[in-house]
Amino acid sequence: MSSVLSSLKSCHHVSTMHLRTILCALTMLIASHGVVAQETVFSLFKSDLRPADEYFEKRDYQNALRLYKQVAKKKPSPVIELKIARTHHLLNQHDETVAVYEKSRTSSSLPLADLLFLAEALSGTSQYEAAMAAYERYLAQSPSDELVMQKIWRLANIQYLYEDSALFHVEKLPVNSSNGEICPVPYQDGIVFMSNRREVQPIEQLDAITHAPFYRLYYSSKAPDSTRTHIFAITPPEIFDKDLKPRLHVGPVSFYDNYKKMVFAASTGFNVMTGERTMQLHFAEIIDGIWKVKTAFPHNSNEYSLADPTLSTDGKTLFYSSNMKGGFGGKDLYKSELIDGKWTRPENLGEIINTPGDEAYPFFFNGTLYFSSNGHPGLGGLDIFRAEQEDHFRDVQNVGYPINTNYDDFGISLDSTGRRGYFSSNRSNGSRNDDIFQFDLSIQSYPLSIEGTLKFKPQSWSDSLDLKVMPNATLQLIDNVRNISVYETKTDSTGAFKLMVPHFSRYKIRVVGDEYDEHVVSLEIPKHRRSQGRHEIVIVKDAFRPD
Repeated sequence: MSSVLSSLKSCHHVSTMHLRTILCALTMLIASHGVVAQETVFSLFKSDLRPADEYFEKRDYQNALRLYKQVAKKKPSPVIELKIARTHHLLNQHDETVAVYEKSRTSSSLPLADLLFLAEALSGTSQYEAAMAAYERYLAQSPSDELVMQKIWRLANIQYLYEDSALFHVEKLPVNSSNGEICPVPYQDGIVFMSNRREVQPIEQLDAITHAPFYRLYYSSKAPDSTRTHIFAITPPEIFDKDLKPRLHVGPVSFYDNYKKMVFAASTGFNVMTGERTMQLHFAEIIDGIWKVKTAFPHNSNEYSLADPTLSTDGKTLFYSSNMKGGFGGKDLYKSELIDGKWTRPENLGEIINTPGDEAYPFFFNGTLYFSSNGHPGLGGLDIFRAEQEDHFRDVQNVGYPINTNYDDFGISLDSTGRRGYFSSNRSNGSRNDDIFQFDLSIQSYPLSIEGTLKFKPQSWSDSLDLKVMPNATLQLIDNVRNISVYETKTDSTGAFKLMVPHFSRYKIRVVGDEYDEHVVSLEIPKHRRSQGRHEIVIVKDAFRPD
């Protein structure tokens, strides 16, 4: 997976083939007899490095890495090793980054920037003790770096990010392919997301940086799974952006006005100075069943990218990320408001939200801003954070494990209930491609203890006041999915019982009375954690008595 900091995952710096024309002039040097023009070893070294460095400057890190390794085979040197390590870092290849740095020289002698890269890579491989040591060596040379101080504290207290892990259930969705799937958002009865999967087409266009197809928008609808109610079966993805007629990258997207309007990012800008495409924001609405682009965001620019838009539910506050000048470093988050029909001048969200690293993928929900960052302290790579909005945003908090891991976790969104959401991550089996995951918040944890009283009515027509306790009855908890008994207990003399539910499933209870009469009742367990109270099971003994 190419780096989130510089590749198309962040939807910034998107470009096709660079359009610069390199003009080469050939100068003929005539030397006198006996004076032979020879390239020194140093000049040969520089000439071999030049193509690799050019790829690196264009952020084509895959080709840069290939050429750096070729040079290293012919002319091994500490300079080449550092370039290889830095390229691995920018490709988000943490294991390789650590291996090359440790092979080239001890971390104590690394340049300051490389020492920071090493610390980040160690954190990205969950080597937190070693990461802290690298951060501390960095801090010894740059003692005023408060962000690194915070990262050391976070790693020293990493257990706090695991405290609420039982409140989340995370599932990988079946929409994923061997390419990348990112930035899912709820749409009607399903999700819309970005993917650079390969499609059958006459001429395949590839991004010059990632060497993969351009990102497009896809839609999958959902229906409850027949065996597990907390996840969804997803229909095969369909192309969503065909009405937009994309030529290059499209997405992410944010819907508003009951899914009738949207704002989306697309690589429609072009910087003539750098020869690169830039991301710009556009507004569209559905008319007669077709999405039509209505306007462009008035503060778009060819000089920098605007991406990752999210709108408040009323469509009047827009948040997005940008690498425009004047920020705190990397990509920052900005806000613009729709006042009297005009979008206000973009406002940087400030140093509480933004860091010298990258902040991207904002999602605004009920006064809370969710976003991803590699600048704020976390578990490694990109982590997802949240900040409550009062008069301003404050108290940035890491959402913790299992949504965040030492891999890149980003692009979160929530449904209207705020209890179910989606996000992107490259955690799957160490894959370098991004996948989409679903999570449920505050779902029931297992094993679950249920207490209650078993009662019966002699006749169905009798008054509820005629309920009697049912002592000494056997209760069998039956897993409907597996059709097996998973727990058995008996009621006491007062009809009281206690059941232990071992795992998530669908259940029924078989009740056998002391007179060997048998009854079956369903057991509904709330998906979300809440106070259970006491359950009351009522058996109507003549409900199924034959005539």
